[in-house]
Amino acid sequence: MIITTSDGVNLFIEKEGSGFPCIYLHGGPGYWSKSFQHFVGKSLEEDLEMIYLDQRGCGRSSLAANRDYSLERLLEDLEEVRVQLKIKEWYVMGHSFGALLAVNYANSHPKSVKGLMLSNGTLDMKESFTHQVLQGRKLLGMDELEPPGNNVPELVDSFFFTALQLMEKNLFYQLQFTSLADKEKMDAIDEELESQPDFQQYIFSNEEYFQDFRSLTSSITKPVLVLSGKYDDAIGPDHQEAFHFENATYIQLDSGHHPYVDCSYEFQKAVLDFIRG
Repeated sequence: MIITTSDGVNLFIEKEGSGFPCIYLHGGPGYWSKSFQHFVGKSLEEDLEMIYLDQRGCGRSSLAANRDYSLERLLEDLEEVRVQLKIKEWYVMGHSFGALLAVNYANSHPKSVKGLMLSNGTLDMKESFTHQVLQGRKLLGMDELEPPGNNVPELVDSFFFTALQLMEKNLFYQLQFTSLADKEKMDAIDEELESQPDFQQYIFSNEEYFQDFRSLTSSITKPVLVLSGKYDDAIGPDHQEAFHFENATYIQLDSGHHPYVDCSYEFQKAVLDFIRG
């Protein structure tokens, strides 16, 4: 299914299952929804009507001709999808960068949200990038463990420099996965992904995405499920400790950054227990 936004972007969506509507927001930034759907979709679709969205400029959705990938526009996309699908209220599930979108959406459109499900989510990309750089330097056996610069260009440069070194030594996967086998499972799905840099380049070069959005959590009153990974060095295993939701359930899984791959049963159980109350 394609939904065309008010500014002419074609958003790719798949709807599967029955039950209460739930939109899934992938991470990346710049990834897609297919791998999540592949690994846990069927188990969730028995209780939820899952709406798998590829964000503008990502996956199977089109690029924005006006190059508008602002946070305001991404949130507007979500609301336009909800309206076009004739959904009054839905769960919003966000993984990684998708959690940042989910929290901002819940803050700006509270009447549209029944509850939030945040999996391995960052609400402060500066903190998460800093964690990745420091953990990456440890994996490389480097002595330099001082935090990288706090300004966005310097931090992003440090991240990509460290990531490149890790990839050359086939170590980068250790920031996200508990085993190489799990990475290879994801890679098999992602062979079909035609990645385009526009979206990620925009996100990584705009200060608005590097704010500390944890400050929004205290104003959100809807039920929230917060899942984190004990071995998640893409976000930081303790990142969620600075969240202050009024009504939240916190569960730390024995996983890396992608629990829907490396501990899918525990992930599914946590989600279904949450929605079933």
